[in-house]
Amino acid sequence: MEPIFTGIATALVTPFNTKQEVDYPTLRRLIKRQIQMSADALVILGTTGEISTLNNQERHAIIDCALKITQGQIPLIFGIGGNDPTSIIQLGQYVAEASKSYTGKVGIMVTTPYYNKGTPEGIYAYYQAITSAVKLPTIIYNIPSRTGVNLTPENIARIATLPFIAGIKEASGNLQQITQTVCLCPNVAVYSGDDTLALPCYAVGCRGIISVASNLNVIPLKRIWHSFNAGNPHDALINFQQELPFYQSLFRVVNPIPIKYELAKHGLIKNVLRLPLLPIQ
Repeated sequence: MEPIFTGIATALVTPFNTKQEVDYPTLRRLIKRQIQMSADALVILGTTGEISTLNNQERHAIIDCALKITQGQIPLIFGIGGNDPTSIIQLGQYVAEASKSYTGKVGIMVTTPYYNKGTPEGIYAYYQAITSAVKLPTIIYNIPSRTGVNLTPENIARIATLPFIAGIKEASGNLQQITQTVCLCPNVAVYSGDDTLALPCYAVGCRGIISVASNLNVIPLKRIWHSFNAGNPHDALINFQQELPFYQSLFRVVNPIPIKYELAKHGLIKNVLRLPLLPIQ
């Protein structure tokens, strides 16, 4: 299936006010800022967006806000992952209905089921049920550090044959596994899920990144991406090496704690998270 995007997609934070409510005026400003910086796509309600602490009313309102403010200017990918397929399908169907008049690309991103985990056959059936019910371009999200289950390249390749699978966010942190996934899924876009592995992932065939760092600034990531794709790997490496300490700092504690600290330091959001996450002071 055609990729939803190539290049740099920002895994957007969900801003909260001091009352722990979703800060919609700030959310709108963040989205507009990403468009101004020429992000290639936005991922809303992902891990960085603290989806697990949002209720359905908030999720629906965030979806509506993103669709309204972007006006088709940028591809939107909504995280709908969880461990209850019925609830996931309902949220996915909400995205499908809400985006009917959206003129840009819209997709969903679905993690492997956490806590329940599932066998390889069960996880295949899980993705089959969700994609057949929602019928939107779907990115498989492999993040074993969060879910407790790792999708092997062979499992991913099988799931990738399902209708509506449009990409794979590979956040295993294992470059050998990512390379194997790229090789086994030549017709599906594989994206780096880790800023610290962005350039190595491009080198093995990934078609972009779903980035935490680009919340603060998209431009350095785009410079690396464009240099690499223009046949200037040395320039890409120099730029990547310059940014790497910052990327590493974003994962010194649980994401999105550090990126929210950085955004707050620059006056872009309040440094507020929902429990069990606590802000860096």
